[in-house]
Amino acid sequence: MRRLWRFYQRFLRHWKQLFLGVACIPLVAACDIKITLLIGDALGRLRNGGDTQFLSGFFALVVIYALAQGFFRFLQRWWIVSVSRKVEVGLKQDLFDKLCGLSLSFHNKSRSGDIVSRLTSDVENIRMLLGPGIMYVGGALVMVPGSLFVLFRISPRLTLAMTVPLVLVAVSMKVLTPRLHRHSTGVQETLAEISHRAQESFSGVRVIKGYGLAPLERQEFAEVSRKNREEQVLLAKARGLTQSLIHLSHDLAFLPILLIGGLALIDRSLAVGDLFKFVDLGFKVFWPVIALGWITGLYPRALASAERIDELFDETTEIRDPEHPTPAPPYEGGLSLRQVGYTYHGAPQPALADVSVEIPAGSTLGIVGPTGSGKSTLLNLVGRLLEAQGEIRMDGVPLRDMTVADVRGAIAYVPQDSFLFSDTYRSNLLFGADETLEDDQLRDLIEMVCMQDEVARFPDGLEQMIGERGVTLSGGQRQRSCIARALAKDPRILVLDDSLSAVDTETEARLFENLHEAGRGRTVIVSAHRLATVRRADKILALRNGRVEAAGTHEELLERSDWYRETWDRQRMQEELEEL
Repeated sequence: MRRLWRFYQRFLRHWKQLFLGVACIPLVAACDIKITLLIGDALGRLRNGGDTQFLSGFFALVVIYALAQGFFRFLQRWWIVSVSRKVEVGLKQDLFDKLCGLSLSFHNKSRSGDIVSRLTSDVENIRMLLGPGIMYVGGALVMVPGSLFVLFRISPRLTLAMTVPLVLVAVSMKVLTPRLHRHSTGVQETLAEISHRAQESFSGVRVIKGYGLAPLERQEFAEVSRKNREEQVLLAKARGLTQSLIHLSHDLAFLPILLIGGLALIDRSLAVGDLFKFVDLGFKVFWPVIALGWITGLYPRALASAERIDELFDETTEIRDPEHPTPAPPYEGGLSLRQVGYTYHGAPQPALADVSVEIPAGSTLGIVGPTGSGKSTLLNLVGRLLEAQGEIRMDGVPLRDMTVADVRGAIAYVPQDSFLFSDTYRSNLLFGADETLEDDQLRDLIEMVCMQDEVARFPDGLEQMIGERGVTLSGGQRQRSCIARALAKDPRILVLDDSLSAVDTETEARLFENLHEAGRGRTVIVSAHRLATVRRADKILALRNGRVEAAGTHEELLERSDWYRETWDRQRMQEELEEL
C-alpha cells in the first residue's frame, strides 16, 4: 500500500470531483436497496390478498428510484473515472518529463521497449485500480453492510448463516494474493521484454534480413512470447482459482436461504416478501464481493506496476538547473575547458580525463583520435548531455550556473547516429528551429549542405515524407540533412560528432567551405576519424585513451604526434589508392 500512496496522492489533488463521485455511491446503493424493499413489500401485500390499488403508486415509486439510481450511477462513474483519466494523463506526462530530464547515461543502459511498457500498460494497471477500483470498493463497502443490516432486522439467524461463506473468500484472498503479485510481476516483465524485442526487430529489420537471420529472430521472439504465455497462464490459474472460490461462496450462500428460509416460509415465520428480499439482497451482497475479487486480482498487478514506475521516478537526475541560474546574455560562443573528465557508471577507468582547451568564439576546433579515445564523450559534455567532471565555461560562465535550456539553446549538436523523424523533409529541417523560416531560407540551408540536387529529385519536394529514422535516404544524405537541421536553429556553437563519415571528400570540402563562408562568427567543433576533415581547423586535439596527446594546427601535429603523422600518411595512401 505504501508503494501506491504516491499515486493515491495524485487522485487527492482532484478531491472535489472525487468527493462528488464517492458521495454518489451510497445514493446508488440506497436506491438499489429501496427498490428491493418496495418489491418485497408489494409481494407480501399481494400474497395476503390485499387491495391492488396501491400498485399504481408502487410502480411510480419504483420508476422514480430506478431513474434516481441510474442518474447517480452515471454521475458516480463520470466523476470517478474522469479523475482516473486525468491522473493517467498527468502520470504519463510526469514520467515522460522525468525520462526527458535523465542524462544519456541512463538512456544508454535502458531498453526502449521496457520504458514504453512502463508508460503504457503499467500506468493503465494503476489507473484501473485507483479509478474503477475506488468505485467498486466503495460500492462494496456501502452495499454489503447496508444489505446485511436490512436482512439482519428481518432474520438474524438466516443472515448469519448466509454470511458464513464470506469467510472462505477472506481466507482465499489471504492465501492467493502473494501468488497473484508474483505472477503479475512476471507478466509485466515479460510484456516489457516482448515490446523491447519487437522494437529492436522492427528497427533493425534491414540488418536481420541482410544477414538472413529472420528465422532466428522469429525463434527468439517465440521464446519470449512463450515465457509471457507461461506467466499469463500461471496468473490466469491464480485468478481463476480466486474467482472460482468467490463464485462458490456466492452459490453456497443461497443454500441456507433456500433451506432455512423455505422452512420458515412453511411454518409462516417468514413472509414471501421477506424471502424475496433475502434472495435479491443476497445477490446484491455477493456481486460487490465478486467485484472485490476482481480488484484483488488487479491489486498485485497494480502493485507490480507501481514498483516498476517508482524505479523510473527514483532515478537520479544527473543534470539539473541551478537554483539561481545566471541570466543568459547573447552568447558569442567562446568555450573554455579546464581539467574536464568523465567516468561512465560501472566503468573501471575514466573515458575522459584532464582535458583543458580554450576555444575562442568564431573559431573551429577539430577533435581526432582512435575509436574509444573519448571524442564523443567530450562533445556530449560540451552540450551538457553528460555532466562533466571539471569545469566547462561558455563566454566565461560555467555551464553548471546556466539552465540546461540556455546551454542547449546556444548549441546545435549533430550526433554520429544521423536520426531523422518519420515526417516530411520540411518538418525534419524545422525541428527545434523557428517555424517561420521561409522556403527560400530552407533552400539556402539545403544548398549550404550540398543537398539541393537530391531534394530537387524528391517527387514532393520539401513535403517529401521521410521513412522512419530517415531510411529512404542514403547515409550521406541523412548526415547532411541533420547538419541542415542544426543550421536552421542558427546556433552560436555547432557541434559535429563525426557527422560526415558517409560523405565523399569532394562534397565534404564544399560543405565546409560553405559553412566557413556563411557561418562567420560561429564556433564549430568537429570530431572525425578522417583527418582531412579537420585539417583546416584553427586548432586540433589529438585524443588517445581519454587524454590529450597533442594539440595544435594540422602542421604542428604532424611534427608533434607520431600517431597523427602515421594516421595521416596511411589515410593519404588509402585515398591515392582509391583514385587509381
